Amino acid sequence: MADPVTCHILDTTKGKPAFNVDCAIFQLSPSVDVVLDNEIGNERPFAVAKTNDDGRIPYWIIDPKLSRGKQEELGIKDDKWKTLTPGIYKIRFHVKKYFQATGTTTFFPFVDIIFQIDDPPENHYHIPLLLSNHSYTTYRGS
Repeated sequence: MADPVTCHILDTTKGKPAFNVDCAIFQLSPSVDVVLDNEIGNERPFAVAKTNDDGRIPYWIIDPKLSRGKQEELGIKDDKWKTLTPGIYKIRFHVKKYFQATGTTTFFPFVDIIFQIDDPPENHYHIPLLLSNHSYTTYRGS
């Protein structure tokens, strides 16, 4: 079974998955009631991964320096992300290296997608990124 949050990148200029893209996931706030930008703190990812050959991240590599308290807050047990907890999250897709490897210039060195998980009604959220070197879009996947 995949982690509670997964993602997928499609390179729309090629019509193919974007593979080998470095990604990081952050919990910006455990509260979904944050109103002001300055109320959002944590800029250290709690996990990282690279997209596979199909452009997907089904599993994240948890930061080994993450405190036990933070692991519990995030629903991580035995270095595995087991349970989705409420909060404001961000996935940072490091797309510049991907485009450089394909010999393409890009306007975006990275793409940040910030999303909110209320009291999770489901155990899984999928965040797709449709990407070209000069535009991107996303949606709540399934």
